[in-house]
Amino acid sequence: MGFSIFYFFGLLVFAASSLAGAQDLVCDSDSDVCTVLVAENYCRLGETAKTKWDIRTGEYILSCECNCTSQENTFWLVSGANKASVRKIETGKIVSTIDLKKNKDGVPDVFGLVPYCTTLHTDSDKLVSLQKIPSASSTLHPYCYEVDASVLSAFCSTSECKSKKELVAKVTNSIKAETLIEFKNATARLYKDKVRFQDFPKRVFVEKYIAEYAYSVINQQSYNDIAYYWQQADFNEDAIWLLEKVISNSPDRTVAYLNIADAYWSKGDRQMASANYKKYADLMVSSGKQKKIPERVNERSKL
Repeated sequence: MGFSIFYFFGLLVFAASSLAGAQDLVCDSDSDVCTVLVAENYCRLGETAKTKWDIRTGEYILSCECNCTSQENTFWLVSGANKASVRKIETGKIVSTIDLKKNKDGVPDVFGLVPYCTTLHTDSDKLVSLQKIPSASSTLHPYCYEVDASVLSAFCSTSECKSKKELVAKVTNSIKAETLIEFKNATARLYKDKVRFQDFPKRVFVEKYIAEYAYSVINQQSYNDIAYYWQQADFNEDAIWLLEKVISNSPDRTVAYLNIADAYWSKGDRQMASANYKKYADLMVSSGKQKKIPERVNERSKL
């Protein structure tokens, strides 16, 4: 299965951020992978439990990593509808090319910096699995990291795997508010980057989130902001879909009409844009904020 496997899940397994304060979720702004605070130690004696969540896929990776030279580590990838599938993976370390660019001289390790066995060529859209091996030559470093192309992943349903699935179910519910906020923050960081944002999840993530937790007006500010970023990035259909949900649940939410009007205008639907610009203007006037109405609203609402 080779590279296709760790290309799929590699970024899940590395996050530069460490836990801070009382937060249950701390995310790396470069990789959009989050470290999750989990009280339960699900690993064996001598192993360190690490739990991470990938904003882009909504998947979780649970790992048991030994503080040892051999790095015989085990990972569980929990994904699918309602986190129903579990795959067990055994490898040394999986990093993103972002991590490789940050650490050009080697990989930070419990025993210090471990260099690469050979020069690794990074690619912006690839992920790399590494294995620590003894250095071939007599150098200052007895070990080095090489690309591990033998990584295998298999679905499992053992009691061990089921326990990981149950743990993720509990974790997911406990951080549901934070996950939406972090998704919004990641969207805000990426929407101006056309290359990275093209493959970043948009409507598919929000659809899954609403399906799992139902729509709540408590989150309408986040939904509105997310839709705004989508519209600014020219994903107008997605923005309209989400803003329609916001408006249907909160018909007096003034700014949503401006955002959806801009989305319709950008996609060339002047009639729907004009109607929503007018609705926005009416709400602004009724609340005594007519002086804050953008000029484009006055121009476009007359069509």
